[in-house]
Amino acid sequence: MYFKISNTAKMKEIERDVNALFKYPNLYTPQVVISGLTEVSIPIVTMDEPNTISLAIWGLLPSSFNEDWELFQKLNNTLNIPTHKMDTEIWYHDSFLNRRCIVPVTGFFTSVLRNGEIYPYHVSRTNGEILYLAGIYTILDDGFLTCSLLTGPLEEVVIDYQNLVDYMPSIIDHEDKQEWLSGDISVEQAKALLRPPHRTDLAVRPIAKSLFNQDISYDSMLNSCEYPEN
Repeated sequence: MYFKISNTAKMKEIERDVNALFKYPNLYTPQVVISGLTEVSIPIVTMDEPNTISLAIWGLLPSSFNEDWELFQKLNNTLNIPTHKMDTEIWYHDSFLNRRCIVPVTGFFTSVLRNGEIYPYHVSRTNGEILYLAGIYTILDDGFLTCSLLTGPLEEVVIDYQNLVDYMPSIIDHEDKQEWLSGDISVEQAKALLRPPHRTDLAVRPIAKSLFNQDISYDSMLNSCEYPEN
């Protein structure tokens, strides 16, 4: 469900917010809409390098996987993974223990099915600043990183704007970033950081339905628009 995020922040804005520097600054470009349905890299801050902003391929791959990203995603879409699956001994369980990350974004998208039509909404911080999404990552044999967003229960403010699924990307409050990226906390402590309600204030606004067109992205796409209530 959650295969699009937005990151319109400039590089220096992200660096100031997360108190880290981009490892490859020339490779970062702000984007109104980032679609994970095609192979794309997004900024993350990892447990291994908490003072560095790395780029990771969105869509988690096993560390030993050496075939095409697209092939794996057709078999097992890992753009986002439910947090409750971390309790199983599945192949990415170790990432939750030892390779957690934050994904700094300016927003993500939800949608509502109403009267046979789907209406998209943009979720961001109320103050317009950087939002931290929880993630996990792997390091491939060739050194590339891959990542997945973790999903969990809906925050209260999102409930009325999401009726296709009952989950959303999990948020990490800014003051919990250091703890989330620490190797010294237990699994239960890490899970507790993911549970709503969070202290991060969220704003939800309706945006253009052209969001659903994979080939369209323009600067004003995130502007608010009016939808019928019924």
